[in-house]
Amino acid sequence: MKKFLLLFLSIGIMAACSSDDDSSGSNDNVTSAEITLLDANSDLVSGMTVYAYSESTWEVIGNDTFFADFQAASNSEGIATFSNLTTDTEFNELTDYTHTYRFVVNYSINGTDTSKVLPITFELGDDISETITLD
Repeated sequence: MKKFLLLFLSIGIMAACSSDDDSSGSNDNVTSAEITLLDANSDLVSGMTVYAYSESTWEVIGNDTFFADFQAASNSEGIATFSNLTTDTEFNELTDYTHTYRFVVNYSINGTDTSKVLPITFELGDDISETITLD
């Protein structure tokens, strides 16, 4: 009887250990974006913060930077890099592994505060580059 119990326990352990399990660290599931900022003269804009809001955050709160889901500053080439927008709450079976983020830049032009909003819909694993012109 002990041999049968040991046999079933061994089989159960071997079945649980599989080499084909999904790797959560896989680069295939990393969703990222590069947002290039240009001014009205098409010159690159560095040092500006770009905020990313998930669709659910945007619908409830809107453009309140305190509640932004992600943020990145544009580098010397005017590019704000969001290296991993993937979250289990946004990209899952219920959303068909797609999700919309709204990228927002708040700035002042001629003394008037304004914002530019760029919605982008991603599929899990997308790497998207877009441009926002601050005019």
